[in-house]
Amino acid sequence: MKKTETIEKNASTEMFSPSVSPSAARDAEIKKSVELELANFSPETSILDPVMVDEIEGTQPSTIVESTAIQRRVSGKQRRLSLEEYRNAYLKVPVIIDRKPVFVSCEVRDRLEDYVRKLGGRKMSVSGLLENIARQHLDTYDADFEQWRKL
Repeated sequence: MKKTETIEKNASTEMFSPSVSPSAARDAEIKKSVELELANFSPETSILDPVMVDEIEGTQPSTIVESTAIQRRVSGKQRRLSLEEYRNAYLKVPVIIDRKPVFVSCEVRDRLEDYVRKLGGRKMSVSGLLENIARQHLDTYDADFEQWRKL
């Protein structure tokens, strides 16, 4: 029996076994196609994907660099500027004329309260922080909401 016939027979046995789940059958079918491709592969007769050829020809050996995570140090000045941006965006005391209750889990409320207490001013509250976050979100996605509504 040829190698390809053996591969097909083994894959068919795996795929059509009554105790095999659909995902296992799909895996067996993929395995079969990969094994068939490998069995028929020869460097002389293989056809390269044109996109891959362009990528291979376009890269120089010196430009191929292994990606490594470079951890940059953040200065205290950068951290303070970032905190000031955050305070200006979210920790300003908003004016709320007509208040309505909003419910969040106790865990989320406690974490927000901790942030507000440590970073916010004397009159800042969790309600004010949530108001600022909601306003920022609505401003950011206002145009998208109109488009999505029309879908």
